Amino acid sequence: MTNGFLGSVAQSDLLGQIIVAFLLLVSVYSWAIIIYKASALKKARERAAEFLREFREDPDGMVRRFGDRQRFEASPLSAVYEAGRAELALVAGGRGEPRLTLVQVDAMERGLERAVSEQVIELRSQMIVLATTTGIAPFIGLFGTVWGIMEAFAGMTVTGSASISSVAPGVTAALTTTVAGLAVAIPALAGHNFLMERVRTLTVQMENFSSEFVAAAERNFGER
Repeated sequence: MTNGFLGSVAQSDLLGQIIVAFLLLVSVYSWAIIIYKASALKKARERAAEFLREFREDPDGMVRRFGDRQRFEASPLSAVYEAGRAELALVAGGRGEPRLTLVQVDAMERGLERAVSEQVIELRSQMIVLATTTGIAPFIGLFGTVWGIMEAFAGMTVTGSASISSVAPGVTAALTTTVAGLAVAIPALAGHNFLMERVRTLTVQMENFSSEFVAAAERNFGER
């Protein structure tokens, strides 16, 4: 089958060969993104799980360490935690322990939401390439196919031969661009959906952690 495909590419005109070469480059780039993001999201998930276990062992103690200079291993949850610590330090203003009013709790919640949004943007970086590839690769391949079929029928009118044998090679060569487009789009779609599911899982974890952080902050520093 590979020889057949390569043979069809060889029979294609210059535009068809350019389209197949372009789709090949897009495929390589898409696979590179899929592999890189899968590895990065796996590492982020593992570090998030480790940080969440540490936080849940002593949530009140973790919140009370808002003034510490200790930095935790980079992860989405630790970034949200740092944002929460920064909000508590701002409220404290160097006066020891902060006393949180309802307005300040609301401001802290907005700060944590902002941190979550920033982390989601980071986690979703480069995903647009996969989404775009999924959308346009089949159409690029279809364009090459339509062009090739037009060329095949134009050649048929020049030669005056209407037999299948005279048209089939050109049509077969033209269809290779559609095959190439689908071969690029299908893995990109599967990879995009897989990675987005991982991002959604981490997003839910960050949102839940934000609620836990606010609850611990209110327990320890809320005005009574």
